[in-house]
Amino acid sequence: MQTKTKIQGFEKAKLVFILALMSSVAPISTDMYLPALENVKTSFSTSSYLTQLSIASFFIGFAFGQLIYGPLSDIFGRKKPVIAGLVLFISSSIACILVDDINLFIILRFLEALGGCAGVVIARAIVNDLFELKEAINVFALMMVISSLAPMLSPVFGGILLEFFSWQSIFVTLFLVGFFLLFMIIFYLKESVKIDERAIFSFKDTLHSYKLVLSNKMFMVYTIAAAFAIATIFAYITGSAFVFINFFSLSEFSYSIVFAVNALGFAIFANINSFLLKKFTPQTILKRAFITMTVFAFVLCLGAFSKESFLLFEISLFVTLSMLGFIMPNATSLAMSQFKEHSGTASATLGAIQFALAGTVSFIVGLLEANTPLILACVILLCSFIAMFVYISFSKLLNNNQHKA
Repeated sequence: MQTKTKIQGFEKAKLVFILALMSSVAPISTDMYLPALENVKTSFSTSSYLTQLSIASFFIGFAFGQLIYGPLSDIFGRKKPVIAGLVLFISSSIACILVDDINLFIILRFLEALGGCAGVVIARAIVNDLFELKEAINVFALMMVISSLAPMLSPVFGGILLEFFSWQSIFVTLFLVGFFLLFMIIFYLKESVKIDERAIFSFKDTLHSYKLVLSNKMFMVYTIAAAFAIATIFAYITGSAFVFINFFSLSEFSYSIVFAVNALGFAIFANINSFLLKKFTPQTILKRAFITMTVFAFVLCLGAFSKESFLLFEISLFVTLSMLGFIMPNATSLAMSQFKEHSGTASATLGAIQFALAGTVSFIVGLLEANTPLILACVILLCSFIAMFVYISFSKLLNNNQHKA
């Protein structure tokens, strides 16, 4: 592992921008696609279930792929695996334009995620390579503020594309985004770990690394609690288009604006998090965020009974999702800080658990046809409650471990 050096000024800004863009592959690939769900359904003459499955398959691909790239990046460095992943992402994005079968399209979305997840898992590892805990939290928060522009702008941009072009234009855009990111990584991203040119992949060593990570109780509590919290936004992503457009009768463009507003809340609270860290510990912020999320998720259920309660539904949804601005940077940094010598594997485990759960929740939302506010709100409440329960139940364990350290 490299000795950490102080990165400041333009170099730090450039690094954060590239890492934020790497972390934005998932929200860009999902959120820009959301306004097109009805168009895709019509184009393939298929059901809502299969259309939503194209989102679930993306999440599952994201989860599975991270398990591959994490250990590879610990062995061969951070740049080579992410470049290989982006090539797969770019190729799959183009292929999505050419198919005329929904089942093949779902498979290609899985492959697209399999490539795109490289940037996400390796971005976390790079932050853990280069920064200590407090600064890492701030860097993660800054990355999330920048990358939150993706969910804010992507559905709006997707809606604009649909006004003038077909849904296939969205995948042309994903191809261009992937190509730009590939260019930035090749020419402007420095390797963050020392590479052993004689290193070879060992399945046995990889399993040992995963066993080491999975046996760390602090890591698992942070990861699982955050995973259930993050599952709320993926349930929202999967079901929100049908809820807002079909139930609340919003236009595709109006839905894009609402989606952008909700994403703005995440950016605001991630920015506030940096200031709160000067007065509170990350653990304290996490506990209060989990409680607040659960309370407003309950209010969300109350606002889900009629079209007249749209304002209550939207405000409570805004606050519920905004709590992720506190939860994600703190939980991610606290989990990753447990491992400095296995950053890639730790990042892969964290990401795989999060996206596997997200994919499962997304699948359930599609299976239940959660196209009404009440069903969607109940799924969000359940995920919020489990996240809060896991974190608070094990807070004593976390505090004891912290004092021993």
